[in-house]
Amino acid sequence: MMKLAALDARKREILALTVRTHVATGGPVSSSVVARRYGRRLSSATVRSEMASLEQAGYLHQPHTSAGRTPTVKAYEFYAQEVAAQGHLRRADQKWIDRALASPEADADTQLERVPHVLAELCHGVGLMLAPPLTSTALDQVRFVRLDRQRILAVVVTRAGLVRDKVVRTRDHFSADELGRMSAYLNENFRGWTLKAIRAEMERRVAADRSRFLRQALTLCRQSFQPGAEHGSLQMEGVAHLTEQLEATKPEEWRELLQALEEKERLAKLLGLCVESPEEPEKFSAGGAVRVVIGLERVSPAMKEFALIGAPYGRGRGLVGSLGLLGRTRMDYDRAVSAVAYVAAHFDRVLREN
Repeated sequence: MMKLAALDARKREILALTVRTHVATGGPVSSSVVARRYGRRLSSATVRSEMASLEQAGYLHQPHTSAGRTPTVKAYEFYAQEVAAQGHLRRADQKWIDRALASPEADADTQLERVPHVLAELCHGVGLMLAPPLTSTALDQVRFVRLDRQRILAVVVTRAGLVRDKVVRTRDHFSADELGRMSAYLNENFRGWTLKAIRAEMERRVAADRSRFLRQALTLCRQSFQPGAEHGSLQMEGVAHLTEQLEATKPEEWRELLQALEEKERLAKLLGLCVESPEEPEKFSAGGAVRVVIGLERVSPAMKEFALIGAPYGRGRGLVGSLGLLGRTRMDYDRAVSAVAYVAAHFDRVLREN
């Protein structure tokens, strides 16, 4: 098998033209079409010979002897890494994203909620936004508000400027003054700490000093900062972009796809892994922080011909979430990779400035 590094410049260009043409047309690509797009610097026979070599190396597939060739997963991986990752988002797309996300009154939370819609509409796939587990975020301030005798509202503001709240049910009765003292204690002692670390330190302090105040504060911390799922909550939008053709032509595949998309936990885990610590970073890296996973059978057999493009946001601000795009393997990688990278960089700026 020919390794990626072993491809010479001509093979790389022919392979890139083949992938780009197949993405645009959806059909097998002939050597004459590639030669024409190459600018007639090569004969059709020369291109045919190079394409045969690429087929032997596992980059192309020829459905029939007389037909052109189609890209394999290996070819899409090459394209995402070597071509799309080097591209830049078109100016018109940048302006569209900026208008869709930003407005004077939109805070970071509001903008993040728009990410799935923005990526779905721009790239005609399923836009994804994975919020980090609350316990992994760093505290800026917390406030406990008494709702009634058994319910307390815990409001957490993270260092990144995001606001999370949770209604806590408790057997103990807390006065407004007690809740105010607990809020002040946590803010004065633990600003900048992750919620998980705060719980652990409070448990240590209670073990050393079992005062009523510390025990009650720990109880509220345990209930308010409960460990969440390994990966945060996943938002998605744009499923119709993937199913509009399958529903009519392949109803069974359409039903299987919908069932697979309901497995949000698996998809969230994959998005988290591919942008934080991929098993094979050299295979999935598409430049910078963007990662590409092609072939999602690990999520579901129905997603074998799908690809996931993801990137982290908020690193260095006590918060790491991820966002991305789910699409068919035959997608516009130039636009998708650059769009995901641009939106992730946008939120890095937003959270730094917050």
